[in-house]
Amino acid sequence: MPPSAPNLADSNPANRPRRQEFLRLAYRWIPPVFCLILYFYGLRAWYQQDDFAWLGQRYQVADIHGFLVAVFRPSRHGTFRPLSERLFLLICGRAFGMDAFPAHLCVFLTQLGSLALVSSIARRLSGSRVAGFLAPILWTANGALAFPMAWTSAYMQVLCGFAILLAFHFFLRYIETGKRSWYWLQWLVFLLGFGVMESMIVYPAIVGLYALLEARKYWRATLPLFGASLLFLALHLALVPKQVAGAYSVHIDSVMAVTLGTYWKWVLVPWDWVNFHPSAAWLARSLRIFFTAAMFAYAGCSAWRKRLLPLFGLAWFGILLCPVLPLRGHISYYYLTLPAIGIGLTGAFAAASAARHGWAGRTIAAAILLLFLIVQAPYAAASCEWFYHRSQRFKDVVATVAAVRQLFPAKIIVLTGVDNDLFYSALWDQPFRAFGIGGVYLDPAEQGGMAALARSVDPASADFSPFFIDASVLQQLLIAGQAEVLSVAAPVAIDVTPRFEAAAKSSPQSLPRRLNPGSGLSLPFLRGTWYDLEGDHRWMGKSAGAVLAGPASSGQQLHIGGYCPQAQVSAGKLTGKVTVDGREIGELSLSKGDAPFEAAFPLPPETVGKPKIEAGIQLDRTIRAPGDIRDLGLVVTSFEIR
Repeated sequence: MPPSAPNLADSNPANRPRRQEFLRLAYRWIPPVFCLILYFYGLRAWYQQDDFAWLGQRYQVADIHGFLVAVFRPSRHGTFRPLSERLFLLICGRAFGMDAFPAHLCVFLTQLGSLALVSSIARRLSGSRVAGFLAPILWTANGALAFPMAWTSAYMQVLCGFAILLAFHFFLRYIETGKRSWYWLQWLVFLLGFGVMESMIVYPAIVGLYALLEARKYWRATLPLFGASLLFLALHLALVPKQVAGAYSVHIDSVMAVTLGTYWKWVLVPWDWVNFHPSAAWLARSLRIFFTAAMFAYAGCSAWRKRLLPLFGLAWFGILLCPVLPLRGHISYYYLTLPAIGIGLTGAFAAASAARHGWAGRTIAAAILLLFLIVQAPYAAASCEWFYHRSQRFKDVVATVAAVRQLFPAKIIVLTGVDNDLFYSALWDQPFRAFGIGGVYLDPAEQGGMAALARSVDPASADFSPFFIDASVLQQLLIAGQAEVLSVAAPVAIDVTPRFEAAAKSSPQSLPRRLNPGSGLSLPFLRGTWYDLEGDHRWMGKSAGAVLAGPASSGQQLHIGGYCPQAQVSAGKLTGKVTVDGREIGELSLSKGDAPFEAAFPLPPETVGKPKIEAGIQLDRTIRAPGDIRDLGLVVTSFEIR
């Protein structure tokens, strides 16, 4: 039998265009498809945490002034992000309501644009299509990206990354062509980036460093960018409120080096990777040491050969971390979204260099990069899926409450069985208010346990008692058939109203020890002259009060809080007699207008244990606003026995 003819398909010139077309398609489509596969659950995720606070701002926008305040007023955390947080979620909430898919689709499309830019930049810097192919894959695989890909409030990370990469792309085009139009396009994106995220301030350091390392001729063209960043910094320091204490307070000290080390460990191996591999803490440390040694060995060898691109990649990591290093009280894994680009570039440059040095170098580089992907990618996918499942629980609770509100528009809705994750990751940021659902409270029986847990974690934790309905108010509403109670302890909310109604009817009726006159639930307990609700507050007249349960012990006092308008004190100090059951127990004295107040008064011994007392305020004068026929006293926000 004659020998078979050899297969000459690979050497046939006619097959080369077909192979080149296949490689071109793979080069273009594998990175975005990889991103879609890895973060597919992010597209299906719902809203969570800070999302609700930003979504709810649309109900504060009644005119152009309200719109400008909602979009451009700096947050209490000291941030100014009108484009990425405010405007983005304002549009999503108004246009799509409870449908979160359009918001997540926008995040994905922005990220896909960033991947194309990373690919283009890596290829232009290194002259290698291998680097252009691997850079977006290595960045995508980093576990830090799971947060912004599944949590819309972190969109500022994705949009800021797009802005930085687009501006840098325009700068590279300016270097390549010498056309000033590319330079000014860079400026346009750079200035818009200040409305996305504060990290844009370090962009000049990126282009300035690149120009020094690789394009000295264009270094002077980067200097005006530094001036713009300094101007933004000055305005930011002057106009944006700063936290002197707490998670977002800024500390410029030696602890920043420790924080940098923490972020370096996390960018190589995910921060809680050992939770996925509980017996592998030693492996996590070994992997970090190995990746660090490999990266710095490559960068050192390249620098010795006067190839400085790896140093640029590592510098990118450090430069993009600079804005968050002073936040030692808020070290967050998703802050690595932008610095991780530098790690992806460095790994891609290493692979491109190895591709030019035979099979041994290629094999070693491929093994290291594959190990990195094996460590990072499964974690990223699992984290994104975790965000999805958690957000679906929040969606189910809000959707169920919305359905109950449609069935019973006049009833109060009370949630029981709320765990800490549901409270702090959803309810804390008012998800019902974000979608126009009012009259939703939490079971007062669960307040004590939640408060104790909060104090054990943070002794200075905020008071969240306004989330809980008063037990006595709930009892009266249940007896009157004006409340619906839903248990959210199980995956599916359950109506447990009959059980709560039976318990309310079988228990002795009581009165509240804390009352907010600005709540619609307070009306049965108010006495004297009170005017109709105005949003979240209610004005008293010259004399008004409330019925409360007496103090449980002799050490408790009557606390009265409220707001005093400037017009009330323009004629001098405002005074008011504070009474309990008709007996004067103290004097309320106010001299500062347009400010909240709180005052405490000792209670008579005979009130201890009484089921009912009546607290009142008798002011010495009232005011009238222009065009208003009401005699206005104060805005009282609370009567409380504690």
